[in-house]
Amino acid sequence: SDPYHWMRDTSDPDFAALLAAENAYADAFVGAAGGGGLRARLAAEMRARLAPSAVSPPQPWGPWSYYQYVPNGMEYPVLSRKLRSSGGLAGRFLSYLSDWEKEEVLLDWNEIAEKFGYVHIGSCRISPNHRFLAYTLDTSGGELFSLEVKDLQSKHVIFSPPDKGIVSLAWAHDSENLLYTVCDETLRPNQVFCKKMQSDEAGLLVFMEDDVNCCVDITSTKDFKYITVNSNTRTSSEEGLCDGIW
Repeated sequence: SDPYHWMRDTSDPDFAALLAAENAYADAFVGAAGGGGLRARLAAEMRARLAPSAVSPPQPWGPWSYYQYVPNGMEYPVLSRKLRSSGGLAGRFLSYLSDWEKEEVLLDWNEIAEKFGYVHIGSCRISPNHRFLAYTLDTSGGELFSLEVKDLQSKHVIFSPPDKGIVSLAWAHDSENLLYTVCDETLRPNQVFCKKMQSDEAGLLVFMEDDVNCCVDITSTKDFKYITVNSNTRTSSEEGLCDGIW
């Protein structure tokens, strides 16, 4: 029913022809209005409206405070954390403001964008033991997200499955098992996989929704004791609960 669904196949020659025609039209239109100078002015105008170094409020969790900010002159945020002070609420807040040298950068969207030219981060989840960072990213603009899991001790990506169309993520209580949803060919999230961090094996399929009207979403409770599996339609929602302590 989507007349533009065929454009998902970027290898289709018709898609390449359409893209070339649209780019030619845009270049002609912008060129008539001032060309590259207009692009530069528009970019500078939009960048000037961004709050410089906008910092999100710190989110205390365990021994860490997590926050993100957009560095001056950059277009994408940086996810960071710092160890919390033990001096009560006031002490933790003052420590957050003053001890910038203790900042640990977990993920810099700008580095990814520099490599690929574009990035959109979807889901982003820290493991309960604060060691792993799982996140989904789209580097093509096609809204087909891939998954990466980063070991925050080694700073290396330790898991990146070939699947595209990964939507939601949920950590189990043990921080060793990550669950994630994968879309089918119609971009409907209908499968749940589980990946064990200390194993070389691929993710294991643990749930599949066969009803083509349902989309699957997963999440963890705040204490990570349970994982919810939701099968949603436009008019209904069915929720399953599984033990998150393995």
